[in-house]
Amino acid sequence: MVEYILLTLFSIASLIFIKNSHYRWTYLFAISLFLFFFGLVLTFTSQWQRALNFANLSFIILMLFHRLKIHYYKQPLLISDFILAFDPRNWETLLHYKSAIVAILGLLGLFIYAIIGFSSVASLGLIGHSLGVIIVLISFGVMFHYSKHPDAIRVWLDSLPDDGRDVFLNLPMSARGVFFHVPKIEGNGEKFQQLMATVEAYPLKSEKPDMVIWLHESTVDPQMFSFQSSHIPVLSMYQTQQDCVLHNLLRVHTFGGATWKSEFAFLSGIPSTDFGAMASSVFYSVAPHTRYSLLKVLKQEGYYCVALSPFTKGNYNAQQAYDCFGFDLFLQPQDLGYPAPISKNLWHIESSDMAKYVQMILEKQHPRLVNIDQPLFVYVLTMREHGPYHAHTENLYQIEDDHFSAHDIGLINDYIQRLVKLDVCMEQFNCYLQQRGKPYLLGYFGDHQPNFEQKKVKYQSVLNQFEYPEYITQFTLRANYQTNPIQINGVLDIAQLGGVLLEVAGLKADPFFKANIAMRKLGGGLQESDTKDQALLRDYQHYLYQQLEIVR
Repeated sequence: MVEYILLTLFSIASLIFIKNSHYRWTYLFAISLFLFFFGLVLTFTSQWQRALNFANLSFIILMLFHRLKIHYYKQPLLISDFILAFDPRNWETLLHYKSAIVAILGLLGLFIYAIIGFSSVASLGLIGHSLGVIIVLISFGVMFHYSKHPDAIRVWLDSLPDDGRDVFLNLPMSARGVFFHVPKIEGNGEKFQQLMATVEAYPLKSEKPDMVIWLHESTVDPQMFSFQSSHIPVLSMYQTQQDCVLHNLLRVHTFGGATWKSEFAFLSGIPSTDFGAMASSVFYSVAPHTRYSLLKVLKQEGYYCVALSPFTKGNYNAQQAYDCFGFDLFLQPQDLGYPAPISKNLWHIESSDMAKYVQMILEKQHPRLVNIDQPLFVYVLTMREHGPYHAHTENLYQIEDDHFSAHDIGLINDYIQRLVKLDVCMEQFNCYLQQRGKPYLLGYFGDHQPNFEQKKVKYQSVLNQFEYPEYITQFTLRANYQTNPIQINGVLDIAQLGGVLLEVAGLKADPFFKANIAMRKLGGGLQESDTKDQALLRDYQHYLYQQLEIVR
C-alpha cells in the first residue's frame, strides 16, 4: 500500500513538472522523454508499475539535478554534463561543496528506489515486453525527429540565457551535441579576410621574455561590488602601477565554477560558447580537434611551456587536453615537494605556496627542466580563493547592506580576506621577478566570479553597463621591459588573451591568432552581447570554422 501511495505522489509530481513547462515544445519532449523512460523499463521487466515508478523518479531526479547545477554554476543541465559526472576522476571536485554531497546522496537514494521499486509485482509477459519496445521506438523517434525542427531549436536556444529553465527540453535537444561537430556559421569569411587585411600589423621583437600567467580562481576586484557601506581595501594587484602594460575588464564564459571553460578559451583562443551543448565538455570533446593554440605559437617561437595545477592530472581530463594544446610539461605541487599524495586535489593550498613552486620552475629545480635553455612560459592555477566560503567570518571590512544577511556578509568577508592574501602574494612574486634581472611578462586574470551560496551581489556602474555583469572579471599584464603598447576599447574576451600576449611580446602570430587579433582591433567582441556588429561576429566565426578550419 505504501508503495502505491508513493507511486501516486511521484506521478502527481511528474504531471506538475510537465504542466509547469514554459514552452509548447517542452510538452512534446517532456511527454516523449517520460514515455521513453517508461518504455525502457517495461521492455526489460514487463512490470508496468515498476516502469511507471522509474519514469516518475527519473523526472524528479533530473529536475533536482538541474536545480543543483543552476544553484552552484548558474547554468542548465545538459547531456554533456553527464560526461563529467560519470568520470570518477571528477567526483572529488563535484562533491567539494558539503551541501552538494547531501543532495547527491539523496538523489542516489531516489535512483536506487527507482530501480528496485515494485520489483516483485506480476509481469505482463510477452505483451509487456512488446509494448515497451513499441513505446521506446515511438518516443525516441519523436524526440530524434523534432530535435531537428528549426522552431524547436530556436525556442531552445532562446531559453538558454534564462538558465535553460525547462530541463526536459534541454536534455533531448542537447543530446545531438554530445558528439563533436564543427559549428556551422552563416556568414561571409571572405569579407572578414578583406577587413583583416586593413588591420595594421604590430612590430615583431627578437627578445623572448619569460612569461608567467596566473589563473586566479573565482577572483574579481571587490571594489566592483556595491554595498550601502563598507571599508574594502584597495588591492595593489588591480591598480595601474608603473610596470602595468594593461589592466582591463574581462568577459568570461562561466560563473561560480567550470574553470575548464576559461582554461579552454585562454589556451585555445576559442570561446566554449561556440560549441553550444558541448560547452561543458570541451576538455573532452573539443580539445582533441583543435588545430591551433597559444602554446603551439609559443613553441614555434622557441618557448618551453609548463603548466602547474593544484588539481590532479586526470581532473576534468586536464592531462589529455593540455597535451592537445601543446604543453611540454604538466606539474602538480607534489612533483615539486608539496607534502601530499599525487592523487590528491589540493583545495586549500595557499597561493603563496603556488608562487614558491613557480619560482622553482623558473629556477629549473625539476629534473625535466635542468637542461632547458629556452625561454619559459609558465601557466599556473590557484585554488585558495575558490569557495565554499565561511559564513562565521568576522565582518572585517565593515560591510553593511540591507540586501545581505549576517550569513551573507560573513561569506563575503571570508572571500575578501582571501583576496587580500592573494594581493600580498602577487606583489611579492612580482618583486621576485624584478630581482631576477631577466625580461618577463606577468599576467593574471579571474576565471569567473565567486558564488556566495547563490546570493546575488550588486555591482558598481562600471560593471552594470554591461549585459551579464556576473560574467565579467579582470585581466592584468605587467612587464619589466619595453613591450609593444596595446590599447583595448571596452571589455576584453578571455579568448582574446592569447592574442594580447603575442602582440605585447612582439611574437609572430599564426593564421588563427592573426584573425583573433584583427577581430579585437576591429572592435568586435566574441559574444553577441559584447558587439554591436553581429554581422562582423558571424563573418569572423565563418572564417574560423568554415575557411580556416580551426577545429576538425
